Amino acid sequence: MKLIVVFATHRSGTNYLGSVLKQRPQMFTLGELFHPQEAFGLRPAHLQRLGKLASQTFAKPNDPALLAWLHEHPVQAVQTLYQMAERKEREAMYFKVFFSHFTTPVVGTVAKLAGLPGFTPVVLQRRPLDVYISNAKATQVGSWQKADTTDLRITLSAKHYAQWADKARRWYAQVNEGLKKAGATPWRVSYEQDVDMAPEALAAHWATHLGLAPPAALDTSKALERQDRNPDWRLKVSNAEEFEQALRHAKLWDEALGGLAGPR
Repeated sequence: MKLIVVFATHRSGTNYLGSVLKQRPQMFTLGELFHPQEAFGLRPAHLQRLGKLASQTFAKPNDPALLAWLHEHPVQAVQTLYQMAERKEREAMYFKVFFSHFTTPVVGTVAKLAGLPGFTPVVLQRRPLDVYISNAKATQVGSWQKADTTDLRITLSAKHYAQWADKARRWYAQVNEGLKKAGATPWRVSYEQDVDMAPEALAAHWATHLGLAPPAALDTSKALERQDRNPDWRLKVSNAEEFEQALRHAKLWDEALGGLAGPR
C-alpha cells in the first residue's frame, strides 16, 4: 500500500486534486491532516484509535487536544492511520502538507515520514504569482472552495508578497532537505502540467505516475471547479503595473513567474 504525501502550498491545486483522487474506491483520502484548526478527513474510528494511542478521548476532528497531539506526534499518527487503512486493504493513503502544518522541525519530520512503509512523496508547485493572487482572493472572500472570485479585483502588496514567498521558499527547501536526508526521491510536479486538466485526464495521469490501477469512470460533478476563471493575472488585481514594478525592483519578478528556489 502506498503512502502518498503531497508537499505543497495553499492554492496550488490540491483541493481539486483531492476531489478527483478520493473518487477511487480503494483510496483512503485525507485532506489537511495537520491543519491547525481541524484534522480534515478523520472519522470516529480514527479518533478512537488515535485517542487510545494517546491515552485520551478525542471527540471531534477539531478537538484541541487531538490537534495538539497530532502536531506533537505527526509520524506516529500517520503510521497508525496507515496501518488502519492497510487492514482495510486500501490501495493507498493520501494527505497533503503545507508550510504552516508541521510544528515539529520540518527537515527531521519529513525524513522520519520517509522511513514509513509505502512512502511516496510528491512535491507540487504552481507559478508563485498565481498562488499568491489566488490565496489573497480566497482570504478576502473567506472561502477556499466553491466561491466564484472571477470578478473580484484585489490590491496586492509587494512587501507582503516577499514575506509570503520567503516562507514558501524555505518550506520547499526544508522539504527537499528532509527527502534528501532520507534518500527519498519525490515525484516533482507542477500545477500547470500535472494538475490543470479535466478530471478524467487528471485521474489517469496520477494513476500512471503513482503506479495505481487505471481509474474507473468518474462522477465529474464531484470534482471542484475553479474559483477564478480569468487566465490573465493583470485582470485579477487593481494595481498590476505598480505591483510588477515593485517585484522587479526587489528582483523577485522572475521567480514569481517561474518557481521558488532555495533560501536567499
